[in-house]
Amino acid sequence: MTIACRCSGEPEDSVTSPRRTLRETRFGGLLRSLSLVLLLTGCGSPEPVPHVVLGAPISAQASLIWLADDLGYFTARRIDVDMRPYPSGKRALAGMLGGEVEFAVTAETPFAIAAFEHPGLRLYATIGKSDNDMRILARRDHAIATPSDLKAKTIATQRASAVHFFLSSFLLYQGVNPGQVSLAFMKAEELPTALASGEVDAISMREPFLSRAKKLVDERKLIEFGVPGLYTKTYNIAGPGDFVVTHPGVMERFLAALNDASRFAETHPDEAIAIIAARLGVRPEALARLWPDLRLRVTLNQGLLTTLREEAHWALSEGIVVPGSRGIPDFLALLDPTPLEQALPHAVGLIGIEP
Repeated sequence: MTIACRCSGEPEDSVTSPRRTLRETRFGGLLRSLSLVLLLTGCGSPEPVPHVVLGAPISAQASLIWLADDLGYFTARRIDVDMRPYPSGKRALAGMLGGEVEFAVTAETPFAIAAFEHPGLRLYATIGKSDNDMRILARRDHAIATPSDLKAKTIATQRASAVHFFLSSFLLYQGVNPGQVSLAFMKAEELPTALASGEVDAISMREPFLSRAKKLVDERKLIEFGVPGLYTKTYNIAGPGDFVVTHPGVMERFLAALNDASRFAETHPDEAIAIIAARLGVRPEALARLWPDLRLRVTLNQGLLTTLREEAHWALSEGIVVPGSRGIPDFLALLDPTPLEQALPHAVGLIGIEP
């Protein structure tokens, strides 16, 4: 096996992944470590390889970070990313705000809510979208056959998160007044057991937690509801406003590595599905059903602003946040497109930001 050492004078665009097949990914940790040692010692005067700690949610929409890690793209782009897994993007963002990690992958809903109290937050890029990955999973044996049967039932979800926002949107779409159901708020990992035990009648959630619930309950006793296109959830890279100052060049390399992973997902879908299914702990066939609806691209587009503003108003109406003197956050000011513009100039589509 040959591993090329690239000195600091070689262009970033010349790097390629040291591993391209699923078979090779089994040796991921060893190859990453070996590659990093060679990068640090094999050239005459190598530049230091920056180390950063990322809050990484266990989610199919975060596939690009897991692929980039597994396939060695971070190492190839000369960054050492310490992946700290969290059950959800909300928890990853909370970990960042609590000082556990330096930056995080999160859905836009927790970001919109956190922005009320943390105006120093910044969002650097969107790395995954889907309008069909969240579901209401209900107990058919609790007299639930249609969405209208959810009236007077107890539905559990993770509070102040994308699945909470989806639940509110779903109920309104189905003509069910949210006041007609009882809401129970739990951690994401607690929801499958709550549904299986009969503590709740339904849950609003996503993979891998839906699959976990189905393992605990005879699927003949379950019914699943979804509305493709009702709500497009995004997963995004968020960090403190000074991240790009304290870590010069790191975000650009990080986003370039994710773009490498995006190309791999597009050209090797079966291998990508196998890698992510193993990471999530779900069956590949379950993930394959979601895959066509996953848009795994590194972007920063205008539509995100509309969603952030809508969710901020929703959070106020639900009492999740208390109105403050600043009002609705200026989300345009909280988007920092500079690293993405430098890494992938054509990936930014925002109105109102000077180039």
